[in-house]
Amino acid sequence: MSTSYFILGSTGLCGSNFLRTAIKSPQVSEVLTLSRRLPQLTSNKLLATVESDTSKWPEIIEHLNTKSPHQQATIFSAFGTYMFRVHSREKFVKIDHDINIDAFKAAKESGKFDTAVLVSALEADPDSNLLYFSTKGKIERDLINLKFRRTIILRPGAILGKREVPKPFINNMSVLLGYVFRWFGLQNGLFPIYGEEVANIGYYLSQKPIKKDGEVIIVGPDELLKIVKEIKL
Repeated sequence: MSTSYFILGSTGLCGSNFLRTAIKSPQVSEVLTLSRRLPQLTSNKLLATVESDTSKWPEIIEHLNTKSPHQQATIFSAFGTYMFRVHSREKFVKIDHDINIDAFKAAKESGKFDTAVLVSALEADPDSNLLYFSTKGKIERDLINLKFRRTIILRPGAILGKREVPKPFINNMSVLLGYVFRWFGLQNGLFPIYGEEVANIGYYLSQKPIKKDGEVIIVGPDELLKIVKEIKL
């Protein structure tokens, strides 16, 4: 069971909800974040670090001081971007893949974290012909290769909820359809799920005991929706 959490992507939809869940949990003594702007939430449990230069993030992470016993903290990442924001395949990969993997690697090398939680995507596949899904697949692959004591990968479908930064039109259309299908209790191929639910599942799974060293838990979109019905946070 983790009492300390470090969050990357704490100002996004899933990350901000994970931050809220961790802060309100009586099992959690501290929550650390690293971002380019301050999270909107405040708490005496929260230690937020703001650094606009992401090249400095690995060093910051490696030298984090946590209250948890040795190797018993959790790192959670829902960090990422969209092509319409960066207008470059190279920049997209650098932000979405490289920053995530550099952060996870620094966390592993720090010796303070036993669990890594990643919010990925339902069609993540390193061999995909689509850049978004191939990048997500490569993040998963490279994270697993870091060999945390436990790696948890969440693959949600259309993520619903209010965002600080609007998504592009085509994504907004899929989310709109997601709301419609969720309202009528249908899944279809979108598997709509709220960002708060994704965050709650990530927290819920991270609080379970580690069954064996090196375990990898990959939760697909249909299973995520099943877990939503089982947990109450």
